[in-house]
Amino acid sequence: MYMNNKLGRFVHVINLFLLAGSMICLIDYVMPGGWATKGMTSSWFVIIGLVNLSYAFLERISKISFVLVIVMGLVLGMLADIMLGKNFILGIVLFALGHIAYLIGFFLLIKPNRRDMIFTVPVAVVSVIAVIGTPFIQIEDPILEKMLIGYAIIIAAMLGKAISNYCADKVISNKLILIGSAMFWFSDLMLAANMFGNGGHTASLLCCFTYWPGQCILAYALYHFVRERREEGIYE
Repeated sequence: MYMNNKLGRFVHVINLFLLAGSMICLIDYVMPGGWATKGMTSSWFVIIGLVNLSYAFLERISKISFVLVIVMGLVLGMLADIMLGKNFILGIVLFALGHIAYLIGFFLLIKPNRRDMIFTVPVAVVSVIAVIGTPFIQIEDPILEKMLIGYAIIIAAMLGKAISNYCADKVISNKLILIGSAMFWFSDLMLAANMFGNGGHTASLLCCFTYWPGQCILAYALYHFVRERREEGIYE
């Protein structure tokens, strides 16, 4: 048990250093003349996820499939970041797949239930209205508009499930997952306002400072998930 506690403390320190490094890289990325690239900035949350996946394997906890699926979502998010500026449609598809991976992971934690819909429907309504019914976002291409509506519903389902899971089990990992999901959802609205509306530089900054920290928080939540399972003595 002592060695396990020592390992947990060591992994936590690594997480904190990586979180600090990711924020430094993000600040450099958004500053004019910075050396950081989008791919470099995104790689931090993938590294955090991989560190915590390794921790999960070392601890041999139950529901390790949840950690695996979330790390898959993090990798898809990084790939989407890289592709978004080169091929917007492909970037959106990769982001959607990442959100689906997160949603599957959340379902692995707690099975689908009626409470999920109670939270998902209002978030979905707000998301769709933001895409098609506000002056801040104006999409002229009808096909792209339909794609973004579908995307908005997917991320709404992700956020709704995160809220539902936290209401069912108020542990630190679920709280962090909720915070990260909410930041991710908001960042996507700001991205749409920046690309298809009059959000301008403000929307771009809000997108950056909610998206990357949100992804890092989701990755960091995996550490607490493993720690909670270990402390409860829940192993494979």
